[in-house]
Amino acid sequence: MDIFGKCMNFNKAHEVIEMGIYPYFQPLSANDGPRVEMNGQETIMLGSNNYLGLTHDPRVIKAALNATKKYGTSCSGSRFMNGTLDLHLELEDKLAKFMKKEAALIFSTGFLANLGAISALAGKDDYIIIDKSDHASIYAGIQAAFGATVKRYKHNDMEDLEKIIK
Repeated sequence: MDIFGKCMNFNKAHEVIEMGIYPYFQPLSANDGPRVEMNGQETIMLGSNNYLGLTHDPRVIKAALNATKKYGTSCSGSRFMNGTLDLHLELEDKLAKFMKKEAALIFSTGFLANLGAISALAGKDDYIIIDKSDHASIYAGIQAAFGATVKRYKHNDMEDLEKIIK
């Protein structure tokens, strides 16, 4: 069967949706941080990236409103090309000073942070040793680190890790 036939005959997602167990793209109708409303029920949110609880901080909301009024709703490009705002540079400068470092670089997601950091730090002649169950972002960073040798050890298995290190 060709690729188009496979796509046209793919029904697994529809089957699990009909069973009511499809976990993706669940809309939230309310979000106050640790608690959300999903499918009409209050639920404790354990999957958020709001680690510091800042999404509902009045100071952050006010700053976001002011930034939206000044810049609109988008940078209209990637940081690399034409999407760096003076706000990005100001935040990076403040973070660097706060952390007592020479410089800081912000990423829009943890995935991109791992991708950027790993691919910048590792390359030809480097060894990367990772847990087989590491996050997909770590694997993406490794793929972008051209030429690095990768060794994977069994999940949480320190004996297997020790074998690889030796």
